[in-house]
Amino acid sequence: MRYIQVLEEILPKVFDEVEQDILNEDKTASFIKNKKLLKQLIDEQKDLITEYLKSFPESSQLNREKIKQLYHRMEIPYIIVSRNIELIKTRLLERVSIEKEINSKEFLLQLKEYIEQLENIIAKEYIKNEIYQLENIENSVFKEFLLYKAHIPYIKKIVKAIKEDKLDEFPLEDAKSCDFQKYLFYPESIMACMDANLCRYIENLHSIIHEMANSFFVFYMNRKYKDAYIAFKEFSNNIFKLAKVLSELYFSTYADAETNLFKLTKYMEEIFDRGILFLIDVKNLRGLNKIYSESKVNKILKQIDNTLHEYLKDKRKNFLYVKGSTANFYMFAVDIDNKKLEKTVQDIKKLVEKSYRLNGHSTDIKVTISAMELDKYSENTYEDLVKILHHLKEKAKSTSNSVYIVVSEEDKEEIRQWLNKIYRDSAYIKSKLDKKEVDVVFQPIYDVVSKQIKHLEVLARIKDSEDKLIPAGVFIDLIYDFGLISQLDSTVLEKVLEKKGFIKKVSDSLFLNISSESLTSKEFLENLSVFLDSMKDFYITFEITEQRLIEDISILKDIHMENKKIHIAIDDFGTGYSSLRVVADLAEKGILDVVKIDGTLIKEIAHRKFIKKVVKAISSMSQNLGVETVAEFVENDSILEVLGEVGIKNAQGYYLSKPKKIEELIIEKQNLKAFI
Repeated sequence: MRYIQVLEEILPKVFDEVEQDILNEDKTASFIKNKKLLKQLIDEQKDLITEYLKSFPESSQLNREKIKQLYHRMEIPYIIVSRNIELIKTRLLERVSIEKEINSKEFLLQLKEYIEQLENIIAKEYIKNEIYQLENIENSVFKEFLLYKAHIPYIKKIVKAIKEDKLDEFPLEDAKSCDFQKYLFYPESIMACMDANLCRYIENLHSIIHEMANSFFVFYMNRKYKDAYIAFKEFSNNIFKLAKVLSELYFSTYADAETNLFKLTKYMEEIFDRGILFLIDVKNLRGLNKIYSESKVNKILKQIDNTLHEYLKDKRKNFLYVKGSTANFYMFAVDIDNKKLEKTVQDIKKLVEKSYRLNGHSTDIKVTISAMELDKYSENTYEDLVKILHHLKEKAKSTSNSVYIVVSEEDKEEIRQWLNKIYRDSAYIKSKLDKKEVDVVFQPIYDVVSKQIKHLEVLARIKDSEDKLIPAGVFIDLIYDFGLISQLDSTVLEKVLEKKGFIKKVSDSLFLNISSESLTSKEFLENLSVFLDSMKDFYITFEITEQRLIEDISILKDIHMENKKIHIAIDDFGTGYSSLRVVADLAEKGILDVVKIDGTLIKEIAHRKFIKKVVKAISSMSQNLGVETVAEFVENDSILEVLGEVGIKNAQGYYLSKPKKIEELIIEKQNLKAFI
């Protein structure tokens, strides 16, 4: 009782000194910048400690809710709280021993330990309060990825054990027994962590997390909550550090998942005994896009994507799945036998090939599946593997079940020979482009009423060894595959400039086909600027045929803003749902000048009345928008006659004229004048 009176006498002085210490140093003030709140903290801390010391030396029945309200309401870090209590302890022990001349070591030690127990009580409340923050790990968008999800059950068990004071349920695990260690060698994890140094860093973080969790448990179980809190903070910080690293890693990996999957195949020889690369492709995707619109079809692709994810979710020890940058789906399987390979293909066909709802109608979706066992130590590049898979896809189309799998040595040798031939073809085409062995021909577009040439469409041709012109259909796919389309488009501009004088004798209005790659190529745009400056006395219209440009009209808007001389024609109009919105948007911006009506409609216009009505509606819409119309694939006089009836002003097709050299068209025009 005497000691209690001593403490009551000394405490006010101690509190005054500590208050000055706190107000004069920066650490606490840096967390509580408002002086009024800081004073409130000091006063409430005085009340808490005074109440606590009233029970000395008996165990205190301190209201723990009061501790929560005091420190957590003001969001004071435990290190500040602990430091302030240490200041009070030091000052109090000094005054007791000096002013009151109490030299009892037993008493001073008892008082010291009693105050330290307050720090311990507060530390436990901090742990209880902050343990909940670990649950935020589960809220990540990356939580289904293997390395990220490995620690989620582990963390949840720790939170539950502390929250419910059930320490017998605390998961005491070493790093090696954790699923994380096992997942490190799965294909998905290796793809995300192809940098050896980064992989070691992640593995070390994982080991530290388990070490600190186990240390935290030992301290907490022994009621050394202050030490437990320090271990907990280290554990918690490393958990969030690992989560951040993994999130960034998965984000960058899956931003270009297709490329990274192909890079992963190069690690096969070091880690896996067998690797098989798959391509799953939806049949007739282009046709579906035209009928239903790309946005609608994308919903089906998303369903397929989800189905494949779900099917392979628990098979990631042997399978890695990614959706390609286009509409393709890729898989990489490791260490599976042929029986499992066949079953996987059958399962995927069964899961994916079914009826899907589109615009209120059921549409049956079919897929091709092509796969190839990879050779160890192969020198095939990423580009080689893409070419091979797409070649196998074409082979799959000709089989009864739309599946083509290459695992035998005989089939592999056939692929090697095919790839060698492709390289020869690639070198041939690149050589032709580099040497400018390209020419252009022109297919006239006629006025339906006057039958006179109104425009000329420019078409690219490659010259063979005998100077014969090879039609675009023979080489255009290879040009795109080899990434040479911008070079071809630039060469076409040069060839048109060379023939400028001749072209003028036939027409001063030109239509040129252009690719999206070219419109995003700095070099091509520079060539285009020179071309337009040189062709000021011509009316130049670019035909847009690619889905990417039709769907992403921002590219066209940007190009038009930079050069008002560019005019746009949409090709194959009338087969895609999305075209109507695009026409309206482009016409509203003053970018669109022409719609070329798809040839599949024009071919049937003379004998199908509803198609005639559709074309008439397109004609009427175009007139209202101030846009010209061109009918493609005009094959006979009956079609030409109906076009006049429905108001189509321009026509193009083999019935009127095949693509010809400009010199031929000049002669034909001169002969026509002479005949007239």
